[in-house]
Amino acid sequence: MSAQRFPGDFDGIVVGAPVLNIVDTFLWSAWNARTLDRSPVPLAKMSLVGDAVFKKCDALDGAADGLIDDPRQCKFDPAADLPKCASGDGPDCFTAAQIDSLKTIYGDMVSNGQPQFFGQLPGAEKIGADFITLRQKVSGWDEWIIGRSGPASSRHWLYSEAFLRHMAFGRPEPAYDIRKFDYDKDLPRLTEIRRLLNAQDPDLSEFKARGGKIVMYFGWADTALSPLMGIDYYEKVAATMGPSTRDFYRLFMMPGMFHCRGGFGPDRLDALTPLINWVENGTVPDRLVATQMEDGKLLRSRPLCPYPQVARHSGSGSLDDAANFTCRAP
Repeated sequence: MSAQRFPGDFDGIVVGAPVLNIVDTFLWSAWNARTLDRSPVPLAKMSLVGDAVFKKCDALDGAADGLIDDPRQCKFDPAADLPKCASGDGPDCFTAAQIDSLKTIYGDMVSNGQPQFFGQLPGAEKIGADFITLRQKVSGWDEWIIGRSGPASSRHWLYSEAFLRHMAFGRPEPAYDIRKFDYDKDLPRLTEIRRLLNAQDPDLSEFKARGGKIVMYFGWADTALSPLMGIDYYEKVAATMGPSTRDFYRLFMMPGMFHCRGGFGPDRLDALTPLINWVENGTVPDRLVATQMEDGKLLRSRPLCPYPQVARHSGSGSLDDAANFTCRAP
């Protein structure tokens, strides 16, 4: 928003997991919360989902390393790829209602039959370090999508409820029930709040003209926000401003990272020093390096490549060492 509305404020900006479309993010959160309110999926079953996702998609990038470098390439289908319960419910299978809930969450948020916002990407179900303490081992769906005390305890429910009650409609509606929101009829009521809160203007010409630089990063396993927001915005800026976009704005996607940090992939990143070097010395960030730590020990490192490039293993050397990867076109 600073680069879009106040392009003279900063010479360089690091943007981590930005809520570029905050209004539809809240509506997407309500969409997911309402889905699980109708047909809950136990948190304990997410390990089964994660196992199925990684069995199908881990090696698509050429390395079976517990990371999916572009979940858009993972064609996971809960109806086809998960074990179905023959009757009733069980800990090792999924009921038809649970599969329907998962399909709805992985699918787009829809209004009048048309996609309105991105669905949840596969790959975040896996167990990793929680994003708050970095010490607990949790599924990426834990707390955000699936609440520990039922659907109404999830962050998706609580955040969307607060938005719809106190911000969405221009005046407080303290008792508003998120189940009441009509995705086919109520979107026009949010025009003004979109104008105030969203940061989606792709014309960054003023920021670029004065020499501004942007380094943006997003975790592919983020369940608080859709990482596709970052890609969608970057691509719209590139379409508006042309090939010179790379001269001032670069996006780095981080496989396995939860919201801002944590997860099961390299999540430790110094994005500020490369930004300073770009702004002050003209050193273009063609590759950043992220690390994964546990109890003070380095587990692995991985290069982050400027989108749309991806990191590819050289074919020799450890999969846990960034030195053995190069940035290539997908």
